[in-house]
Amino acid sequence: MAAPTLQEALRTFDLRPLSSITDMNHYYVEHSAVVLERLALQLRTRRRLKILFTGHRITGKTTALNRVAHQLGDDFFVIHISIPRVLNTYDVDYSDLMFAIGLRLIKRATDENVIPRGLTTLVREDLLDDVLRWLQERIKGIPIAPLSTDMSLMARINVLVGTLEAKLSTEARTRTTVREHIALHLSELIERINYVAHEVERKSGKHVLIIVEDVDKLDLEPARRLFLEHARTLTAPRVSIIYTLPIALRYSLDFPQISANFDRHFILPIVRTVERDGSRCESGWDTLREVFLKRINENLVSTDALDTLISASGGLIGMLIRLGLLATEYALVDGKERIDEQSAEQAIAEVRGDFKALLRPDDYEILKRCLKGEKLANESPVQELLYTGALLEYHNHEPWIRVNPLVQSLVEEWEP
Repeated sequence: MAAPTLQEALRTFDLRPLSSITDMNHYYVEHSAVVLERLALQLRTRRRLKILFTGHRITGKTTALNRVAHQLGDDFFVIHISIPRVLNTYDVDYSDLMFAIGLRLIKRATDENVIPRGLTTLVREDLLDDVLRWLQERIKGIPIAPLSTDMSLMARINVLVGTLEAKLSTEARTRTTVREHIALHLSELIERINYVAHEVERKSGKHVLIIVEDVDKLDLEPARRLFLEHARTLTAPRVSIIYTLPIALRYSLDFPQISANFDRHFILPIVRTVERDGSRCESGWDTLREVFLKRINENLVSTDALDTLISASGGLIGMLIRLGLLATEYALVDGKERIDEQSAEQAIAEVRGDFKALLRPDDYEILKRCLKGEKLANESPVQELLYTGALLEYHNHEPWIRVNPLVQSLVEEWEP
């Protein structure tokens, strides 16, 4: 529900993606229904799809995928994997990712809290025993506390997998060991992923869907290597998988080769605040106003301040929520009873400063050309500006690019 006080708004302006059904009911605003319905339709009608899902950072990709997962819940055994939670984003290898996928699938399939009522196990005991022995063989060299023989086979596997997941994200030594041992036996890992997935589907009556989130938070070059050089490995498991993809790779000359290895790709669009001719997009404005006012009572923000924040957000839902949080903090510190224009401008100035620290002289030259209406070439510097969000891609029958409103004044004032 909308916060009745500024203090309570510090909680409702939560930057984390919406995940629970309760939060979805309270805060979710539909803005890309067609895209998500098409995605769900493909998953329901075709088996074992490999899908790329892209869009700018903080457009709400994770929330959108959580929404789809809730809608598919009766028919799919959904497994979420967030790259920053299970891997080191500065040191990601394809073998790490496949190992993480295997670990998360095994963990969910042996977690007694998620096994459908009435089933003793989702996976046959002889297969679980094979998985345990295989894991123990392949992780020799990684210090793991001995598993208690008093625990059930399922519990032992679950504990082992949980320990490995934690080590994989935090310990370089563990990642090195995994790469040395798993990369040489990748086909064996994928074979066990397929065996476990088949058993889960057979016992639960649901299709396995793995959603790999936050791949777009990797640096561009590791992400490019992952999807360009190892796409065949990423698509090898016999389950449906959705991978998030950095928006810059969508513009890369490598994209045709990348997408050829996947069944479909979908783009989650930014909410348009302006049309291509510069006029205000009223439907997008209404959507963003609803997003904001689901989190804070409208009496706690002036009309001018809300309009200022919506305009500055560029249509990025996550950015609007962040600006709302910062503006709330400034209003409280200044002893105000609501967010006013000054509080909004203070929030905008803080985020603008983050962009200023990122931009280089060559970036300003490209952004100036975009402001003048020049068509930008599809080249690496432009892709990097899309990656950082200094340039934003909108969709109105066909895609078009605009300078992020938060950056525009910096570009206008910049002199070489």
